[in-house]
This record gives sequence, structure tokens and C-alpha cells, in this order.
Amino acid sequence: MTEITTVRAERRSSRDKKHRPIIAGVLALLAVGGIGAAATSAAWTDNVFYSATAQAATFDLQGSLDGTTWAQSDNSGSVQLVVPATTFANLLPGQSRTVTLQVKNVGTVGAALTASAAWAGGSTFTTAPTLTVTPATGNLTATGAAGASTTITLTVAAPADWAPANQGKTGTVVVTVAGTATAA
Repeated sequence: MTEITTVRAERRSSRDKKHRPIIAGVLALLAVGGIGAAATSAAWTDNVFYSATAQAATFDLQGSLDGTTWAQSDNSGSVQLVVPATTFANLLPGQSRTVTLQVKNVGTVGAALTASAAWAGGSTFTTAPTLTVTPATGNLTATGAAGASTTITLTVAAPADWAPANQGKTGTVVVTVAGTATAA
């Protein structure tokens, strides 16, 4: 080889050594950028969104003594529905008396009912008359629908052999209609 060719070859070799890391870096960046671009352009996305309003049901039972005037009466400490005292006054041995009570569902869901009666504390009877509530269970539909109200009968029955010690004694009957909300 000639001396000029050798010098040119050495310069080229020296220049190639300097440019190799730069060229390798540029190629690496192009490769990574190309893969990232390919990955980004290949990932199609799409969305579907929904919205819905949720609202809790209402559940509210009310009672009435006449089927016309309705009251909440949901506090056992201050009962608003009081049966007239004359209804069960002057009971005699073997005598039964009844009263009809109304219950209405003014909520937005059905109600499963359980009715019961008990003597409140402070009764002075030595033998208290028997209490019966019928029906003891039932269902009410939501307000405005057929079956949104029902009647319950309370019967107070003095025993036929009611002891004379019960003369003039008193007691207060508490009727409880417990309701549980139902889907139907």
C-alpha cells in the first residue's frame, strides 16, 4: 500500500472508532423509539360510561282507630292511638270484647307484619284477662296499591272463673304491630 492510502486508512479507522459509539447510540434510540411508537399506535382504546341514580326506599306504617284519621304512633313511651276506655270497661267473668284497629303502609315497599298484645307494667289484676290479636301476621303492599291497609282485631277475654279479687282492678293493654320492609 502506499503511504497516502495508509494514512487515509488510519484516519478512517480512527474516525470510525470515534463515530461507532455515536452511531450505536443513535441506532439504539431509533430502535427504542420505533418499538414505543409501534406499541403506542397498536394499542386501541375505547370506553363506555353509565350513570344511574340510586334512592333508598321509604318504610312507614301508620295506625288508625276509625280508618279515617291516621297517626304515626311509633313511640311506645307516647302512644298516640288510644282505644277509648269504655271499650274494655266493666268486664265480667267469662266476657269477651273486641276492637278493630287499622294499619296502613305509606311507604314505597311492602311490609311483613307481626302483631302482638301484652299487659303493660303496673297492671293490678291478680289474673289478667287473655289477650288475642288476629291476624297475628300479614303483609301489606306499598302505599296506593290494593292491600296497603289492613285491620287487626284485639280481643280481651276474662276467664269464666275470674276470681272476685279482680273486681275494680285495671291494666293497660299495649298492642304492637311490628313491620319489616319487603321487596314485594
